[in-house]
Amino acid sequence: MRWGLGRAWKGIVLTAGALAASAAAAEPACGPHVAALYPYAPFFRELPDGGSEGIDKDMFDELARRSGCELRLVVESRVRIWEQMRGGAAALTLSAVPTAERQTFAEFVPYAQGRYHLMLRPDVARRVRSLAAFEADPSLTLLTVKGYAHGPTLDAATQRLRARGRLHEVADFPAVLRMASAGRAHGLLALPSAWSQVESAVGEQRAWVALDVAPQDRALGALALSLQMPAADRQRLRRALNGMLADGTVMTIMRRHLGDAAARAAAYPEPTP
Repeated sequence: MRWGLGRAWKGIVLTAGALAASAAAAEPACGPHVAALYPYAPFFRELPDGGSEGIDKDMFDELARRSGCELRLVVESRVRIWEQMRGGAAALTLSAVPTAERQTFAEFVPYAQGRYHLMLRPDVARRVRSLAAFEADPSLTLLTVKGYAHGPTLDAATQRLRARGRLHEVADFPAVLRMASAGRAHGLLALPSAWSQVESAVGEQRAWVALDVAPQDRALGALALSLQMPAADRQRLRRALNGMLADGTVMTIMRRHLGDAAARAAAYPEPTP
């Protein structure tokens, strides 16, 4: 499944390959490796002119340039990305949240951080002020994206809600926004970088309220590298990402797509050794 990208798909492949080729002359071949993108702004989106943009697109371009690795970019749903990472069809992805299960088939190199918040419809927010209160009301339902990991506290809560039939799991975040706009759930989980999208979807007059219900949790955004990838190639990509963190390139990319305040909130403190 390629989500109908057409010309954008071909352009992405050529861009990544050209960047890799320019850096690979003095080093052994690295790749080609399938690098998976998830179609969700501001991380990746197709442009009307057939191009594409986003944090993850820029990150992959720079990783290819610095590492000399040939990256063949594909666009998939988040669920499909993890299926392909597990099976070896995809070798790396970005904006990946580490979990114990995922660490059995991939290594993770963090470069960003954030915390998911519980966003509630205004009528619900007037009477629900905590995650426990939300769970205690059997009439309330929650929206989330299938395949997302939100951190220990919220992942445990979603498991409990799923068991009670109170969790609506959809294919992607645009589907979450459509369902929220249609009033088909009472709450959703979102990072601060997505709050403006929620407001645009539901309308300023019906703005949902964000509650910080898991302040102890931190969701890491990481580069996930398949353990089936040669160790030398993983080292080159890991070294490239750490260099991007050290010289401020990651922050520059995030500022470009998120703005200064959101980029600073998402900044990861230091490169992984």
